[in-house]
Amino acid sequence: MKTLIIIREQDYEWLDHFFPGIHPLLVPICNKPFAEFLIDFSILAGSEAIRLVMDGPLSDVERYCENGNRWGIPISYASIKNTDDLQTVIDKNQRFCSEDRVLIISGFVFIQYDKQYNYKTIFASLPDCEILSSNRGSLRLRGSRTETQHDMGNIPLSLLGFDSIDVYYRLCMEILNDISSPYVLPGYSNEAYCHIGRNVVISKSAEIRKPVIIGNNVQILADSIIGPKAVIGSNVIIDRESSVIGSIVLENTYIGEHLEVQNKIASGNILIEPESGISIAMDDPHLLTGIHQSGSAKSLFQSIVHRLAAILLITLQLIPFLLLTPILILQGKWKKSTNSYCTAVSEKHLILTTTTIERTGPLSTLAAALSLDRFTLLFRVLIGQLAIIGSWPVVATPSCITEYSKTKSWYRAAVFSYAETEEWPVNTGDTAIIERYYAAHGNPMNDIALTIKALLNRIHETNTHP
Repeated sequence: MKTLIIIREQDYEWLDHFFPGIHPLLVPICNKPFAEFLIDFSILAGSEAIRLVMDGPLSDVERYCENGNRWGIPISYASIKNTDDLQTVIDKNQRFCSEDRVLIISGFVFIQYDKQYNYKTIFASLPDCEILSSNRGSLRLRGSRTETQHDMGNIPLSLLGFDSIDVYYRLCMEILNDISSPYVLPGYSNEAYCHIGRNVVISKSAEIRKPVIIGNNVQILADSIIGPKAVIGSNVIIDRESSVIGSIVLENTYIGEHLEVQNKIASGNILIEPESGISIAMDDPHLLTGIHQSGSAKSLFQSIVHRLAAILLITLQLIPFLLLTPILILQGKWKKSTNSYCTAVSEKHLILTTTTIERTGPLSTLAAALSLDRFTLLFRVLIGQLAIIGSWPVVATPSCITEYSKTKSWYRAAVFSYAETEEWPVNTGDTAIIERYYAAHGNPMNDIALTIKALLNRIHETNTHP
């Protein structure tokens, strides 16, 4: 059997207001893209191939799903006109539909199923007919059955018309509250009602109240309250003494200090009231804001500013570097190491030689105070391999190369770390929190001020690396 998924632009127009820039098939439901629920169901139903057909753009979905290898099923794509009826769509995809039985999912609908059932056997016993329908779409089989006929009244399935932000919110809360977990959800779960992703840092004084789902690369700071009934997306920061209760926080969102998010959807700097559909844009970035990648114009300006700052520092440090380095090398206080470091580019890494200065005498203390250990790294800024300030480069391991390529919205390997501008970070989790905060709120000129602050703070450091 094959699955033909037909979705028309008119069925999901309402999404554009609430999820701008997100393809409707990639809208996260409990941190899992909508398309993955359709793929999971198709596989449970016994499909051996899937085709996604739309009258709107498909490029984002193709980039995400690719050829289906990660699910072990071939996925292909096709476009249709908005005037094409079902038979015309089937005719246009005749080669895909002709050889096998076809399950046709038509419309922007969520299929409420339970992974515990053997849908492959059930569907093999159903005739050529419409199985389910709603005001937003339908589920039907085309082709002869291969098993003894099944009672149509006992199929453990239902369709939910995906037609408003309130339906979206209630669906997420329903999935979150279901202890039997009828769907495969992302994240690690060693207890009921709790799914947590990778690289999640939770302060000891923060409180997690189940049920919750927390994505990857999330920072939850001191005295925060998460849950009950909270969905936290990936690349999210929940700042001090904030609470997220009965709410959904979409990926790349910063929740500021002392902010209470209750029965809402937070996306970037937008706060949505699901029942009424009213959305409010928060103007204060210290309360609620998005964590985004820089635009190309801003990135170019930022790169120029960083290069100019590097040239200035090279000029100032050159003479002290030439005078002090040979002496410290002879004294054994200038120690080098070479490693591969993660970048924000998928499966790529950077070879860097870093320096540690042993502060045990006046000359080495002076060299460290002048940040001469970072001198050679400044030349990497000139060729665009490092930023002047951002994240301290992370040593590459097979797992972190993949991980940091997914967090490129905030990770930017640099000569100086944003964490060096603050006095409070005491561990790598604290450091990541600061780096993500400034990645969300930074700008090129602010980076220069922060670089100066980092240089001043390093005068009093007891070591020469974060």
